Amino acid sequence: MVDSGYLIMKRLAWELPEQLTDAIRRSRSTSLAARTSAAVAVAGMGGSAIGADIIAAVLAESCPVPFRVVRDYRLPAIVGQRTLFFAVSYSGNTEETLAAYEQATKRGCQVVVVTGGGELRRLAERRKQPIFRVPSGLPPRAALGYLLVPLALVLDQVGVARGLTSQLKRAAAFLGKFRAGFWRQARTVARSMKGRLPIVYSTCRLLDPVADRWRCQLNENAKVLCHTGLFPEHNHNEIVGMGSPSQLRRSVIVFLVDKRTHPRTMIRMKQTISIVRGTFERVHRLQTGGSALLERVLSLCMLGDMVSVELARLQGVDPFPVARIDLLKSRMRGGR
Repeated sequence: MVDSGYLIMKRLAWELPEQLTDAIRRSRSTSLAARTSAAVAVAGMGGSAIGADIIAAVLAESCPVPFRVVRDYRLPAIVGQRTLFFAVSYSGNTEETLAAYEQATKRGCQVVVVTGGGELRRLAERRKQPIFRVPSGLPPRAALGYLLVPLALVLDQVGVARGLTSQLKRAAAFLGKFRAGFWRQARTVARSMKGRLPIVYSTCRLLDPVADRWRCQLNENAKVLCHTGLFPEHNHNEIVGMGSPSQLRRSVIVFLVDKRTHPRTMIRMKQTISIVRGTFERVHRLQTGGSALLERVLSLCMLGDMVSVELARLQGVDPFPVARIDLLKSRMRGGR
């Protein structure tokens, strides 16, 4: 079963370019009436929310309205009648997202649903709200393209963020062209992580969701704990605690770097490695690929997905099931 789970997750990581292209094709069949929005909010959890985090990071310096990603039962006060609200749940049964969706509906938001089915789809159909339907049968963490693309296309369509559709097409082409190289690099990184604690640092705000994606994929696919942090913030606190307790010295550090990484942050990274040498076993500095923002972000997302799947194989675990999540969900349904 480990081998079959590995092959499935490897294929899903490899086929991200095709998933992006298919998601664009599928999403064209759903239209949305343009309406002036004072804010954008996305409710989602786990793998269903990471696409929103990526879009928010890409639009951080260009979005004309506030953009919030909500990972909770309750919505912030900013979400109201003039908010473009997305409820994203692959299963359609995520209880936090359903709670937020009900609040958004009551507040009169312009609601858009992205789901594979479940209660969320049933409610949206009854209320005649726009629905982007994603294919069923995938682990939510392996449906990044299907969950990200509808958000980008709608924001492009309503004028909140022009050009995202063309960026998605370019990203799909770029990832398809260079994925073999990503896989070779992923195998090297995964080998260094075997039996060690992965520590992933984002060096600019564009890459913050990528570091989070690495953590989640390493958690769920490789079944390992992963620590993440942010530069330059790291230098004002975390640098002091590195290597303590002593067991943490068996760690591998990954720096995620982009052309937007500030030159001073690059110096900080170099000096930090020198100062804390002896508190880790290996350092990787991984650079984004491509030119447009989405290409660059998704290049490191794809690499991280591949690393997590390969590390699962090296550690002899099946990357497909997430037994503890399933157990917790069953207990929550039972009210315990």
